[in-house]
Amino acid sequence: MKTLLKSLGFSVSLMMAGSASAFMIGGVEVGGVDTLLGQTGDLDENPSGSCPSGGSPVSELCWVNKVLVGLGDSATTYDGSDKVEDQGYSLIDGSSTLIGFKLSFDSEYFLIKNSTWTGLFRNTTELGWAVFDTADLNSGFNLPDLDELEISHAAPLGGTVSVPEPGTLALLGLGLAAMGARRKFRSA
Repeated sequence: MKTLLKSLGFSVSLMMAGSASAFMIGGVEVGGVDTLLGQTGDLDENPSGSCPSGGSPVSELCWVNKVLVGLGDSATTYDGSDKVEDQGYSLIDGSSTLIGFKLSFDSEYFLIKNSTWTGLFRNTTELGWAVFDTADLNSGFNLPDLDELEISHAAPLGGTVSVPEPGTLALLGLGLAAMGARRKFRSA
């Protein structure tokens, strides 16, 4: 009976670990679709007037933090040296509107920008990759541009973040449940 329970527990943990799915670019897992938090065509549109005008990293960060604080999140940081000019991207395998690109470091948020439009995303699954649906963006972003395959610039925001994979969390949860069940059966 013990062997059967162990085998069953092992099988369930493998199924749970294998159930995490992700999109692919050229055979590389890039995670799921990240959440669009905000977009604007005018960084100078500041209700309180407290942000500097223009498209500098300072005005971009000011807009980002207004969006985040407005959503009840904490403000973040942005180092202009993390900005990637002419960020190349790829279509997600089998999609015509989902695009992705590798970030320079794992981050909780990322920013994309062209000459006029700026978008802020929460990085939700694979923190080293930016993945989003261009159908959610204003047409002014002009993405995906299948001729250029570039975004004017992109930047990860905030410090590096380390989050366990869903499979790892599933295994940890299963292990804790098994320990609790074992303790309950021993005391009975």
